[in-house]
Amino acid sequence: MKKHSLDLLENAIDSLSEALSKYNEGEQGNEKSYKFAILHLSHFIELIFKHYISEQHSLLIYKNPFAEKLDRSKTIGFWESVNFISHETGQIAQNSEFRRDLNWLKKLRNDIEHYKFDMNVEEARETIGRIFRSVLEFFEFVGILNLESYVPAELSDTFRALSDEYEEKLQRATRAVENAESEAFSGYRLKEYDQVSWRKLNCPDCGNSLMIPNEDSDTGYKCEFCGNEDSDEIPVYCTMCGCEGVADDMVTWWDDEHGNLENRCYYCSGQHHMDKDD
Repeated sequence: MKKHSLDLLENAIDSLSEALSKYNEGEQGNEKSYKFAILHLSHFIELIFKHYISEQHSLLIYKNPFAEKLDRSKTIGFWESVNFISHETGQIAQNSEFRRDLNWLKKLRNDIEHYKFDMNVEEARETIGRIFRSVLEFFEFVGILNLESYVPAELSDTFRALSDEYEEKLQRATRAVENAESEAFSGYRLKEYDQVSWRKLNCPDCGNSLMIPNEDSDTGYKCEFCGNEDSDEIPVYCTMCGCEGVADDMVTWWDDEHGNLENRCYYCSGQHHMDKDD
């Protein structure tokens, strides 16, 4: 039994490593890699659940385990493993979101392997993260396996990012900003960078320097991490002279006659003359 369990575990860890590697490639811009991350993650979960079941009794991973002649070529399937664990521990049964995510994973895996498929990349990222954390929570609950200790050193950052919802979201937002910055300055030489109006701002809501231009935002800027669109540091232009400043330095009011927002700089607002007279 011991050797069999070890083989299952090693096989599962190989699939976990491949899933992490492909997820990392996807986060670095190769979106097709998410497809393979899903396939490997599904295989990992199937094997790691079987490993857990075999630890309870070596025969339980086989179909008809107590038959007179045991057929070792036929093992239980994915949902049989899930249902066994659900009944045995109550963990999956109590977590309806985890079961929904597993349904999503198995359906998408089946479509990838046998049919045409559509995959929403953002949904894939978020669901992979949720499933990954749910599996870790399960093994933390049963207390028999520290998965992180089996992960290769070069994939440990990806493992920790997926393990921590905040860190995962932060890494995705950081990569999105890096990609947007690279695109904004593409085609310009270093000495021409001051001609590019693209800016990266510190978000006052979450504290991350991830607030960048966004065409769909009412203010023209949006934080890629928390979605905030307001900041006193957003670049604005004086309606009168066209000089650039920041929102906090402008005098602003709504022009009812023309139906637009008026921004006046220190000079065009008259503040310069008032200060001079004082």
